Amino acid sequence: MNLHHDILEAAYPGQSHRFFLPIRIGGTPALADEGAGLILSGIKTATSSAFWDYPDGRIPFAGALSVLLDGRDQPVAIIETTGVMPVRYCDVTEPMALAYGEGERTLASWHHHTGGWFRAKAAREGQAFSDETLILWETLAVVRRLPSSATDDPALNHTLQQHS
Repeated sequence: MNLHHDILEAAYPGQSHRFFLPIRIGGTPALADEGAGLILSGIKTATSSAFWDYPDGRIPFAGALSVLLDGRDQPVAIIETTGVMPVRYCDVTEPMALAYGEGERTLASWHHHTGGWFRAKAAREGQAFSDETLILWETLAVVRRLPSSATDDPALNHTLQQHS
Protein backbone atom coordinates (compact mmCIF):
# COMPACT_ATOMS: atom_id res chain seq x y z
CA MET A 1 0.00 0.00 0.00
CA ASN A 2 1.17 3.51 -0.80
CA LEU A 3 -0.14 6.05 1.71
CA HIS A 4 0.23 9.02 -0.64
CA HIS A 5 -1.61 7.29 -3.48
CA ASP A 6 -4.30 6.06 -1.09
CA ILE A 7 -4.86 9.57 0.29
CA LEU A 8 -5.21 10.99 -3.22
CA GLU A 9 -7.48 8.12 -4.33
CA ALA A 10 -9.74 8.60 -1.29
CA ALA A 11 -10.05 12.33 -2.02
CA TYR A 12 -10.15 12.09 -5.83
CA PRO A 13 -11.40 8.62 -6.79
CA GLY A 14 -10.73 7.57 -10.36
CA GLN A 15 -8.33 10.45 -11.05
CA SER A 16 -5.03 8.59 -10.69
CA HIS A 17 -3.82 10.16 -13.98
CA ARG A 18 -3.51 13.40 -11.96
CA PHE A 19 -1.54 11.92 -9.05
CA PHE A 20 2.06 13.03 -8.70
CA LEU A 21 4.89 12.57 -6.24
CA PRO A 22 4.56 13.92 -2.70
CA ILE A 23 6.09 17.33 -2.04
CA ARG A 24 8.33 18.17 0.89
CA ILE A 25 9.69 21.72 0.92
CA GLY A 26 13.11 22.19 2.55
CA GLY A 27 16.12 20.00 3.18
CA THR A 28 15.65 19.58 6.94
CA PRO A 29 12.63 18.69 9.10
CA ALA A 30 12.48 22.26 10.45
CA LEU A 31 12.56 23.76 6.94
CA ALA A 32 9.95 21.24 5.73
CA ASP A 33 7.65 22.27 8.60
CA GLU A 34 8.22 25.92 7.73
CA GLY A 35 7.60 25.29 4.02
CA ALA A 36 4.41 23.35 4.70
CA GLY A 37 3.23 26.14 7.01
CA LEU A 38 3.88 28.78 4.36
CA ILE A 39 1.95 26.77 1.77
CA LEU A 40 -0.95 26.09 4.15
CA SER A 41 -1.15 29.78 5.06
CA GLY A 42 -1.28 30.80 1.39
CA ILE A 43 1.95 32.80 1.60
CA LYS A 44 3.93 30.33 -0.51
CA THR A 45 2.16 29.68 -3.81
CA ALA A 46 5.20 28.79 -5.90
CA THR A 47 8.23 26.55 -5.73
CA SER A 48 11.11 25.68 -8.00
CA SER A 49 13.24 22.66 -8.72
CA ALA A 50 16.09 21.61 -10.90
CA PHE A 51 15.34 19.60 -14.01
CA TRP A 52 17.92 17.04 -12.90
CA ASP A 53 15.53 16.19 -10.04
CA TYR A 54 13.40 14.44 -12.68
CA PRO A 55 15.80 12.04 -14.42
CA ASP A 56 12.92 10.04 -15.89
CA GLY A 57 11.57 13.22 -17.54
CA ARG A 58 8.28 13.05 -15.64
CA ILE A 59 7.83 16.60 -14.36
CA PRO A 60 4.85 18.13 -12.54
CA PHE A 61 2.02 19.33 -14.76
CA ALA A 62 -0.92 21.71 -14.39
CA GLY A 63 -3.68 19.79 -12.65
CA ALA A 64 -1.33 17.37 -10.87
CA LEU A 65 -2.30 16.45 -7.32
CA SER A 66 0.34 15.83 -4.67
CA VAL A 67 0.42 15.14 -0.97
CA LEU A 68 2.23 17.89 0.96
CA LEU A 69 4.48 16.50 3.69
CA ASP A 70 5.71 18.16 6.87
CA GLY A 71 9.12 17.73 8.48
CA ARG A 72 8.21 14.31 9.84
CA ASP A 73 7.03 13.21 6.38
CA GLN A 74 3.44 13.27 7.60
CA PRO A 75 0.73 14.28 5.11
CA VAL A 76 -0.71 17.71 5.89
CA ALA A 77 -2.54 18.66 2.69
CA ILE A 78 -3.33 17.84 -0.89
CA ILE A 79 -2.02 20.45 -3.26
CA GLU A 80 -2.70 21.01 -6.93
CA THR A 81 -0.11 22.23 -9.38
CA THR A 82 -1.77 25.18 -11.09
CA GLY A 83 1.05 25.99 -13.49
CA VAL A 84 4.48 24.83 -14.59
CA MET A 85 7.03 26.61 -16.71
CA PRO A 86 10.72 26.35 -17.39
CA VAL A 87 12.50 29.58 -16.57
CA ARG A 88 16.15 30.56 -16.54
CA TYR A 89 17.32 31.20 -13.00
CA CYS A 90 18.27 34.76 -14.00
CA ASP A 91 14.76 35.44 -15.37
CA VAL A 92 12.88 35.00 -12.08
CA THR A 93 10.99 38.23 -11.39
CA GLU A 94 10.06 40.19 -8.29
CA PRO A 95 6.41 38.93 -8.40
CA MET A 96 7.70 35.36 -8.71
CA ALA A 97 9.94 35.84 -5.66
CA LEU A 98 6.96 37.22 -3.75
CA ALA A 99 4.89 34.12 -4.67
CA TYR A 100 7.79 31.92 -3.57
CA GLY A 101 6.89 33.13 -0.10
CA GLU A 102 10.17 32.50 1.69
CA GLY A 103 12.52 34.83 3.54
CA GLU A 104 12.04 38.51 2.79
CA ARG A 105 9.97 37.62 -0.31
CA THR A 106 12.13 39.87 -2.51
CA LEU A 107 14.04 39.02 -5.64
CA ALA A 108 17.37 39.84 -3.99
CA SER A 109 16.58 37.54 -1.07
CA TRP A 110 15.38 34.80 -3.45
CA HIS A 111 18.59 35.00 -5.49
CA HIS A 112 20.73 34.93 -2.36
CA HIS A 113 19.02 32.08 -0.50
CA THR A 114 17.58 29.97 -3.29
CA GLY A 115 20.59 30.54 -5.51
CA GLY A 116 22.83 29.32 -2.71
CA TRP A 117 20.62 26.26 -2.28
CA PHE A 118 20.70 25.48 -6.04
CA ARG A 119 24.49 25.93 -6.20
CA ALA A 120 25.08 23.67 -3.19
CA LYS A 121 22.65 21.06 -4.54
CA ALA A 122 24.32 21.13 -7.95
CA ALA A 123 27.77 20.69 -6.38
CA ARG A 124 26.56 17.74 -4.26
CA GLU A 125 24.92 16.07 -7.25
CA GLY A 126 27.66 16.73 -9.81
CA GLN A 127 25.52 19.11 -11.85
CA ALA A 128 26.36 22.44 -13.46
CA PHE A 129 24.51 25.54 -12.30
CA SER A 130 24.69 29.14 -13.50
CA ASP A 131 22.41 32.13 -13.93
CA GLU A 132 21.44 30.64 -17.32
CA THR A 133 20.35 27.28 -15.87
CA LEU A 134 16.74 26.37 -16.61
CA ILE A 135 14.73 25.60 -13.52
CA LEU A 136 11.19 24.35 -13.22
CA TRP A 137 8.85 27.00 -11.77
CA GLU A 138 5.69 25.53 -10.29
CA THR A 139 2.63 27.34 -8.91
CA LEU A 140 0.55 25.61 -6.26
CA ALA A 141 -2.79 25.77 -4.48
CA VAL A 142 -3.99 23.92 -1.40
CA VAL A 143 -7.11 21.97 -2.37
CA ARG A 144 -7.58 20.02 0.86
CA ARG A 145 -6.07 20.16 4.32
CA LEU A 146 -5.38 16.84 6.00
CA PRO A 147 -5.81 17.10 9.76
CA SER A 148 -3.53 14.97 11.88
CA SER A 149 -6.43 13.44 13.77
CA ALA A 150 -10.13 13.20 12.96
CA THR A 151 -11.39 14.53 9.66
CA ASP A 152 -14.78 15.36 8.25
CA ASP A 153 -14.12 13.01 5.36
CA PRO A 154 -14.64 9.40 6.55
CA ALA A 155 -12.79 7.92 3.54
CA LEU A 156 -9.71 10.07 4.18
CA ASN A 157 -9.87 9.42 7.91
CA HIS A 158 -10.04 5.66 7.26
CA THR A 159 -7.06 5.87 4.86
CA LEU A 160 -4.97 7.85 7.34
CA GLN A 161 -5.84 5.45 10.19
CA GLN A 162 -4.89 2.41 8.07
CA HIS A 163 -1.39 3.82 7.62
CA SER A 164 -0.84 4.97 11.21
